[in-house]
Amino acid sequence: MLSAAILRYPTPVIINWGAAEDPDNPNAGHIQKVDTLLGYLDDLANAGKQDDLVLIVDGFDVHFQLPAEVLLKRYFESNAAAQKRINSQIGTINAHGYNIKQTVIFGQDKACWPSWPWGQNWQGCWLAPESTYPRYAFGPETDTNTNPLDAFNVRARWLNSGTVMGPVGDMRNVFQAALANIAKNHTTDSDQYYFANAWAEQEYSRRLLQSEPFTKKERKDKYLLWPKISEDQETELHVGLDYQGLMWQVLGFFRPSVTWMTFNGEHTSARSRSSREQSFVRDPYLDRMLPDDLASARPPFAAVLEQLESHGKSGKATDLPTELSWRDLKLGINAISNNIFPMLHYTGPKWFRDDWWPRMWYYPYAEPLLKAAVSLERAPISKQAIGGKMWWPAEMGIMTGKKGDEKGGAMSDKGTWLPWKDMCGIHEKLLWKKQ
Repeated sequence: MLSAAILRYPTPVIINWGAAEDPDNPNAGHIQKVDTLLGYLDDLANAGKQDDLVLIVDGFDVHFQLPAEVLLKRYFESNAAAQKRINSQIGTINAHGYNIKQTVIFGQDKACWPSWPWGQNWQGCWLAPESTYPRYAFGPETDTNTNPLDAFNVRARWLNSGTVMGPVGDMRNVFQAALANIAKNHTTDSDQYYFANAWAEQEYSRRLLQSEPFTKKERKDKYLLWPKISEDQETELHVGLDYQGLMWQVLGFFRPSVTWMTFNGEHTSARSRSSREQSFVRDPYLDRMLPDDLASARPPFAAVLEQLESHGKSGKATDLPTELSWRDLKLGINAISNNIFPMLHYTGPKWFRDDWWPRMWYYPYAEPLLKAAVSLERAPISKQAIGGKMWWPAEMGIMTGKKGDEKGGAMSDKGTWLPWKDMCGIHEKLLWKKQ
């Protein structure tokens, strides 16, 4: 919540805040999440907001790193790249005729989970499309390990439901499909299982549009679980994955590939490098250059500068290093895909949430950055159009409670304002850097 506010994401809505948890089955909350989120999406759709974009993240293990405008640009960039892949697989005529596209983007996983009791024969595993990572991205042993508990050298190609973004209308269809899967075959209390099942049904139907839908090995494998699709079932959900951490990066099995570095280099011509450098290193990584979407984004201390300007002051009126740009900060990057990720999702060992919190660029300045961001008037996410539109943070219809908190807060799905001091006040000693 703190990192999202600093980076000027819209005010969060917390789903199931204060809801009772089953002490005998704490995982049942994952199923409850699907139902409650669908109800919230229904309310948005009924209010005429079908085309609004909604971002859903797990509440306990996601840190934001880059501004909302960068995430938005990459959302549209990812969809455009996905459309090219779809067109090449099934043909442009089929893609257009059957309205096959990507608008809903989930996170990525290196391991197919939960696949019990069928293992890799489960449809959510074997029907997952080929990863967009290069064939030997993780060395000569890439994809050779079939043990899901040791997937460090496996290319990410499976769905992680902890992060997802898309238009309200399409997201609603995805959640309806997941809920239908739960009703049809309640196998586990993991919501990820049912989202992956719905995605597998989509990919199965897309494969049928190819000239050779299934390999000879797949056709002969008597142990594979095949989707059972009813005649009137709509399987095209416009779902895809963020395979390479362009939007969000999972940590599980990616820990050796995630590092922090500054991107203050200048572009150099290929001629000035050795032939070995030209062969094995991608230019932006070697040059340590910022990607264009981040280089053109609001600077990291923009909120502080805007707050000062509203009072007729300049950056000299604060001790904060407002002159710093994105080039001056250490940022987290997936060193295999070379993507500086907007979000880090701490799948796997949870202690990294605490161990890596001080690595986040805003950590030394978190409290004043939060106050500055919260003090600003509602404004567009970006000064320029993204995807052909100007995007604004949603207007929150707070039903009960008052804002009145210099550090902001959140809203529950019931319309109640949740002040920062009530939610996070007792944790501040862990959040702020010790002086």
